Amino acid sequence: MNKQATRIPIEIIELETQSFHLIVKCTLNGEQTGDMVIDTGASKTVFDRNFVLNYQHKDQDKDDLQSCGLGGEDIDSDLVEITSLSFGDFTSEALNVVLIDLNHINKMYEKHCQRQICGLLGSDFLLNHQAIIDYQKSLLILNKNQ
Repeated sequence: MNKQATRIPIEIIELETQSFHLIVKCTLNGEQTGDMVIDTGASKTVFDRNFVLNYQHKDQDKDDLQSCGLGGEDIDSDLVEITSLSFGDFTSEALNVVLIDLNHINKMYEKHCQRQICGLLGSDFLLNHQAIIDYQKSLLILNKNQ
């Protein structure tokens, strides 16, 4: 493992019987804190458009940015740049993320575990930082870009 690796505690919650989700605490743009789901099946990192206050729109052809849920329905989405995303001592600066309405997901989280999430940490971020998920120790291990 890289000596610049940062170990971040994760919480493994059972949303429903034998349905586990990985939650990590984050700080967005140095000011807002929330819980993110580590979602290795999400191609992009996504935030709830109702959570993110400060961002810069990215010029992108809407046809190039297609978001859909598991049911295949199209989701209204915007590509934006945030200043920073932090997990404990680990900070990633100037990150492109997608904003969508996560209200339907938060209703499910509220029903099953009385929580809300601010976003999904996707494979774009996880691959870029050579992430390792250590289930036994409940850790997310991230490496700084070289």
